[in-house]
Parts: sequence; structure tokens; C-alpha cells
Amino acid sequence: MRAIIKSAMSIDELANDLENISTDDRKQIDDYTDDEIVKEAKHVLELFEDKSNPHWNNQDLHGENGPEQQKWARGEVRKLKAFIKKYGI
Repeated sequence: MRAIIKSAMSIDELANDLENISTDDRKQIDDYTDDEIVKEAKHVLELFEDKSNPHWNNQDLHGENGPEQQKWARGEVRKLKAFIKKYGI
């Protein structure tokens, strides 16, 4: 398994997203390019941060679904930003 994929799969929301799109595309996660994986990471991060079109991830980040979900969301955002910084172009 490539390092980028191993890293991506350690981030809950990104792993879930990649599993869903790979099923929809009828591909293996390993078939995606590094750029495609980083693009998905940016998309998932946007779901947490976009206030104009709030997704449940944004609600979690802002504590609307309780302190445990907020803690989890903050961790996801931190991991996504580190992932994008490490693997992004």
C-alpha cells in the first residue's frame, strides 16, 4: 500500500469518502492518483469548514452535536490539514 493511501485511510472522513467514491467508480482506492486523493482530502476539509452551505461535519466542528463530536471534528480537521500540507502540491 502506498504511503499516501495508508495516511489517507487513517483519517476517518477521508477514508469513508474514498471508500464511497471507489465503490461508485468501481475502482480500488489504490487506482487513484496522489493528486486525486489530495483533491478528495481538500473536499472533505471543505465540508468541515464551509459555513455558507453547512454540512453535518461543519456542525460537528462548531459543537452543535456535542463536545465529543466537536473534539473528533477538530482532530479530523487537524489531520486533513497536515495530510494536504504533506502530500499537496
